[in-house]
Amino acid sequence: MAQSDHYIFAHGLNVRPTVMQLLAEELGCAKDQYTLISLPGHSGEEELSRAVADRWLDSFRDQYNKVCQVHTNIIFVGYSLGGLLMTYLLGDGQIVAPRKQILLAPALAFQQWTKIPTIIPKATFDQVTIPSFTPENYKANPGVSLGAYKVLFTISQELDGMAPDRYNIPTLVFCDRWDELVQAEGLRKFIAAKQLTEWDLVIVPSSFWQRVGKKHLLVAQEYYADSHWKQIRQQIEAFVNG
Repeated sequence: MAQSDHYIFAHGLNVRPTVMQLLAEELGCAKDQYTLISLPGHSGEEELSRAVADRWLDSFRDQYNKVCQVHTNIIFVGYSLGGLLMTYLLGDGQIVAPRKQILLAPALAFQQWTKIPTIIPKATFDQVTIPSFTPENYKANPGVSLGAYKVLFTISQELDGMAPDRYNIPTLVFCDRWDELVQAEGLRKFIAAKQLTEWDLVIVPSSFWQRVGKKHLLVAQEYYADSHWKQIRQQIEAFVNG
């Protein structure tokens, strides 16, 4: 990793922010070379309610801009929800673009079944908690409220009305072909439809059996064969240094 760059890591929905710290260390970042964004509802002090989710964008923007006041050469690394929020804020012109960004299974194209909870219109059900099957050492809370899921999909829908040229910056996108939440082929279509000429999609060819029970994860060596993880590392380093 280039010493002049400063990395900003943003976690996914119901994923502990410290998980991204492990990724930063795995990628060879020194302690003073990266910053972790911690979204409301993920510190263990709040539940993932709709009211908490309504603060995601403001919190992300404020934390990101604070880092940019100190560092100029930014490399952004966003996982799932983190990738969605970054894309939205860039598209809305609320933040300056990083030098480059790496998006891990960004929540920009969903498997069809994941949209089922959002078809329940009544807000009276927003407090219903949907259990999370993320491994215990990853998840921030036992589950996520229906209302918080609705906020995620609302942000995704609003992104469609934004000019994509604002987030058409050098971007390396990874998605596991067996990802249970983000649709790899959907990401390919998103990139094509938005004419994101600066985006490069890499679909990781992991083993189905190795993925069983792992769900929506692409942030740790432990979930991939050594050869696949080595390939991911090499592609990231070539992209950052290229």
